[in-house]
Amino acid sequence: MKDIVLYDENCRFCKATKRLFEKLDWMKVIEWKPLQETQDTGFTQEELLREIHLITPTGSAKKGFFAIRRMLLRFPLTGLIGLIMYIPIFKPAGRLGYRVVADNRTCDIRKKGQGCNS
Repeated sequence: MKDIVLYDENCRFCKATKRLFEKLDWMKVIEWKPLQETQDTGFTQEELLREIHLITPTGSAKKGFFAIRRMLLRFPLTGLIGLIMYIPIFKPAGRLGYRVVADNRTCDIRKKGQGCNS
């Protein structure tokens, strides 16, 4: 069964990340959906624009670092990296690293409220 990943289709960085991850997804375990076209996710638009969201087949949600970690674990080429990211000592660094990257994308969601317009 596939995980569903909600991404910002107006963000150049987000689209580049999607393209990279699609290349790693040899087994087609991820379904990508633009957050702009989804409704009734249980998240606000602001939450969705702030960080990537992944919905598992069981309905649980993973956000940010935890979504990336799950995707990496599911891809054959990056499975070991994903597994290593589950070691508790890597959790704070992973969360911080994700936050730094997300906060420094080439867009300003705080001002526009529309995601990246690049």
